[in-house]
Amino acid sequence: MIERFALADELTCYYDRPSEPANVHLEVRVPGLLDPAAIRAAVCAVLTSQPRIMARRRPATWQRGYHWEFPAPATTDTVLIADYADQDDLDRQRDAFLSWSPPLDVAPPLRFLLSSGPGGDCLILNAHHAAFDGLSCLRLMREVAACYQTDRKNAQPAAGEGPVPGGSGAEAVQGAAPAVPAVQPGDKPAGRSATGSRPWPAARITPGPGGAAGRPGYGAHLMTWGGPAVSTPPRPAGLRVNDLLITALMLTISDWNGPRGGSRDQIKITMPVGDKAQAGSDGRWANLSRLTTVAARVPAGTLPIDLAADVARQTRAAKDRPGPQLDLASRVLAAVPVPVTVKNLLLRSALRFAGPFLCDTSLVSNLGVVPALTFGTMASAEAWFSTSAHMPRGLSLGAVTAGGALRLTFRYRRALFAAADAAEFAARYAMALEQLSGAQAGSR
Repeated sequence: MIERFALADELTCYYDRPSEPANVHLEVRVPGLLDPAAIRAAVCAVLTSQPRIMARRRPATWQRGYHWEFPAPATTDTVLIADYADQDDLDRQRDAFLSWSPPLDVAPPLRFLLSSGPGGDCLILNAHHAAFDGLSCLRLMREVAACYQTDRKNAQPAAGEGPVPGGSGAEAVQGAAPAVPAVQPGDKPAGRSATGSRPWPAARITPGPGGAAGRPGYGAHLMTWGGPAVSTPPRPAGLRVNDLLITALMLTISDWNGPRGGSRDQIKITMPVGDKAQAGSDGRWANLSRLTTVAARVPAGTLPIDLAADVARQTRAAKDRPGPQLDLASRVLAAVPVPVTVKNLLLRSALRFAGPFLCDTSLVSNLGVVPALTFGTMASAEAWFSTSAHMPRGLSLGAVTAGGALRLTFRYRRALFAAADAAEFAARYAMALEQLSGAQAGSR
């Protein structure tokens, strides 16, 4: 069966490039040892039972749009196996794994990494954003866990099941990734703010001293926050968790930019609005998130409570007001009656010159509460999520609530931040959360 790409999927193909992969990341950690053969069998069972996952892009150099063909046969191993020696080693594996996108020309457009080490096993999903959004990735991980559970429910724990030491498997993961040459940066044109205005231009996050222009690939900094607003929003401002996350990010960007001579004023945060049904059994294997923008001026001396109230008003309007999935400029570009190769060149040229003016400052995507997934006899108390962070934005924040805490992933372009810069930015973000809630935050 052949099916035309949706506009968002087609545009995602144009944003995807070796140095800036357009992918979605979801991972869970269990306290013990998972059976690699059983994980492979579970993934295979899900792919077999859900043929729409088995999609690949047809060649379309001179066609006006891309098309999916499915079901397509699996032609590659979708599960990579590795060991990690310590947390730093696992972080390096994750960064390498997320610095490339599963190819769309091979079915399915996703890969899993199962890495074992002294902190327990991590199962990491890397899915192409043209085919999946965060909620559909969550559904996929749930179905893999359910299939693993079915296969293992009558099995006794294996001898020695539990946290085990392991050697470094980073080389195997890095070897799976293609070379990543430097290219011109670019990002999605921003949509209108929830209020209907178009702030112009948006502030950019000032690069850290360790960032290198043109340096390819992503890094990911994981942070856990156990503040009371996870379960009870701060009542004086009527904040929800999303409002808290966006407000804290605006405050952090202003605080970060100020000493570095960057803009502290007009900050625009992309907020994807998804259909929660995507994460359930009735969801679709697709990228259906609608992009909205929350905008505010954050000069020095901004009162956090006033900013939070403004953000809360905008997020409510964005969720309550239906609208197209993409902004007008993106829809027009996708509809231009020229071959996809020409559209690709047009987009990259536009982003090169107008990107710093049109693109939002950063992005916050929150999947909400993720109940523990059970793999055999083990439940995953930790879950993490992130999405791509193309330049000139260069930074995105993914959030899930799992195990009674917010699990935050700062995905950053290495052209913007080095690991030390990302850690400092995350520490400032934790301080902003404390400002808003009085809670203590901890980074691991």
